[in-house]
Amino acid sequence: MKYFLILIALALFGAFIYWRLRPYIATARRVLGFMRDLRRVNATASTNESVRRSSTENEKLVRCQSCETWIPSTRAVVLSRSRRAAASSYYCSHACLERAAEANQPAKQRRREQR
Repeated sequence: MKYFLILIALALFGAFIYWRLRPYIATARRVLGFMRDLRRVNATASTNESVRRSSTENEKLVRCQSCETWIPSTRAVVLSRSRRAAASSYYCSHACLERAAEANQPAKQRRREQR
């Protein structure tokens, strides 16, 4: 019986200590969770950066047919005339593509559209 009372007293004392330290424990768990998430984001960002860096270093540059600006081939608007890559026309934007189309129209057709 004496040991049972000592066990109950220790359990009550432990519960009291836990109840008093609970806000600090919750704060520590949040801080540790934040640190874990921060490490995970940094690991993901460094992986994405190395992939991005390696893909941009080896990327082919093409010249816009309208304004003659050099752009990466992945960002270019491609107008292909056939299946061959040499026959493709590259444009830096849809606006340049439209300007090139307007410049290639015959003069009679342009006058008709202006009326």
